[in-house]
Amino acid sequence: MGRLFWKFFFAFWLALLTAGIGVGTAVWLRHSAQQNQTANQADVVDVRRASLVKLAASTLPHGGIKGLHDFMQTLQNTRFPPIYAVDDMDRELLGRPLAAEVLQQARALYLKNAYPDAIQMVAADDGHRYLLFVPLPEHGFGGLFRQSFPGNPGLPPMGFDGSMPGDRPPPPPGAPEDRGRSPRREPPSPILPIVSGGLASLLFSGLLAWYFAKPIRSLRDAFSAVAQGRLNTRIGKAMGRRGDELADLGRDFDHMAQQICSLINAQQHLLHDVSHELRSPLARIQAAIGLAQQQPEKLPATLERIERESQRISDLVGELLMLSKLEAGVATGKLDLINLDDLLADIVADARFEAEPKRIELIYQGTIDASVECQSELLHRAIENVLRNAVQHCKADGTVLITADFDSDNRRLRIRVDDEGPGVADQDLTAIFQPFFRSGQPQKTQSTGLGLTIAHRAIEAHGGSISASNRPQGGLSVAIEIPFPTRQAI
Repeated sequence: MGRLFWKFFFAFWLALLTAGIGVGTAVWLRHSAQQNQTANQADVVDVRRASLVKLAASTLPHGGIKGLHDFMQTLQNTRFPPIYAVDDMDRELLGRPLAAEVLQQARALYLKNAYPDAIQMVAADDGHRYLLFVPLPEHGFGGLFRQSFPGNPGLPPMGFDGSMPGDRPPPPPGAPEDRGRSPRREPPSPILPIVSGGLASLLFSGLLAWYFAKPIRSLRDAFSAVAQGRLNTRIGKAMGRRGDELADLGRDFDHMAQQICSLINAQQHLLHDVSHELRSPLARIQAAIGLAQQQPEKLPATLERIERESQRISDLVGELLMLSKLEAGVATGKLDLINLDDLLADIVADARFEAEPKRIELIYQGTIDASVECQSELLHRAIENVLRNAVQHCKADGTVLITADFDSDNRRLRIRVDDEGPGVADQDLTAIFQPFFRSGQPQKTQSTGLGLTIAHRAIEAHGGSISASNRPQGGLSVAIEIPFPTRQAI
């Protein structure tokens, strides 16, 4: 596990833990508030039901026994629990049947002064003392009424065990009774939700951190493998089906590794071709030296051969140096103001001098009256290499046609060079601009194999393009297009 994994892990975990604790605390507080509200409502109901006894007792000073009788009679048609009034002769004021166990329970609670609000003894104007009580289930009357009056249809509408809106259910049998108040439920402890949320966030954070850190570790291992020379390393498949920026980074790495592999293979191929190109003239020079030693009379011809091969090596080295500068981007020099028509006229004149011994006719069509700023030496060499290549591969008594025009609106130079040579296979039309390309045709002795490559690099350095195509009547056609920005024009 790297450092990035732990950074992701702790960041996600702390965020989830904080959110979980906040939400859990809010839920717990809300639940506690609801519990307290329910308990308060139950207390209010208990007080309201117990207050009926006080209300009934307060009717005696004003209405006497008749007022108490009417009040109790009225309560029978309501949803309030009934009030019983039993005198010292065990007679109930309304004449309702009352089991001895119920009356005994009420007297026992009165003597204990257990529920003074719900059970009271009052004196009436008729000389009797009345025991007023409300048979609340939480005071132990519920079971007695069920035993004494099973299925009694004469019970009040809500029954002795009846409930009022907001009432809590009676305690289970055997549960301890609270003095004047039913027991409250304690709010649940928040420890268990917090621990559960912490463990869940711990697991989720670990998985999420692993999900992000795994492809990064794969990338690090892949970079290390490429640095050690294993250029065939690829990690696109290892990314799976992520479809995110890390997967895009993996594909970019594969593209980079492929490009590096291609460049190194091209460099190795170029080194192999350079070695081959240098070996041939060196071998001929060594053979000429041996021949001069054995046949001194042929020394002039031998020296001429040695000079020709030495010049070939010099030309090849010069072309290689130019190609190396172009590929490294250090061949750019200062910009010169030149006239394009003069430049093309000089190039055609030099090529015509080389084509005359081969009886090749050069035809130049185009009059360009435009001055531009460019790297004159580099542009001269690019166009000259294309034209010399056409002359070298054109058949004897053939024609090389050069057409040129300049678009003054878009400031673009277009040049086309057509020859009457053997042409190139269609699959090799782009490969001819690679160093030392051979299409199966015999190599010209005066060619270094780098002319079109240097032309391609030089024209690209000016922001232009070069392409080749086969002519329908035979031969090769090379098209050049170079833009010249307006700010560089005079």
